[in-house]
Amino acid sequence: MKNPLFLLMATALVAGAALTGSAIAQDHSRGADASTNQISDQVDARIARIRADLRLTPEQEKNWTGFESAMRDIGKKQADREMKRRADRAQQQGSVDIIEQMRRGANSMSERSVDQKTLADAAQPSLQASMTSRSGVLPRNWFT
Repeated sequence: MKNPLFLLMATALVAGAALTGSAIAQDHSRGADASTNQISDQVDARIARIRADLRLTPEQEKNWTGFESAMRDIGKKQADREMKRRADRAQQQGSVDIIEQMRRGANSMSERSVDQKTLADAAQPSLQASMTSRSGVLPRNWFT
């Protein structure tokens, strides 16, 4: 029973972490310049899909709010970072400073690391105690 619970929690955490970045990446890959609101709407849609896929019981629903709130906050932060990155790129003149790009990349990884820890911290009290193996394996399409 512990093994399916661990698998469920690990999958939910990875899905939450990938959730917002995936929404931004999809817009970027299509060449669209989505606004912060559009990215936020995509994050909301993914959260709703995750919630529906989990088929939470009424008892589990009580514990969902903290995790959902963390996912929304992280989604907003990532959308804001994406908008800043786009603005910085638009203002860039001349050749690319590879050292500065490495620093920005490192800062971005640090920020995303903090987001992942925040999501894990939110999941522990809000989902771990209430999730059971009843939910089974989560769908692969959470990550797309």
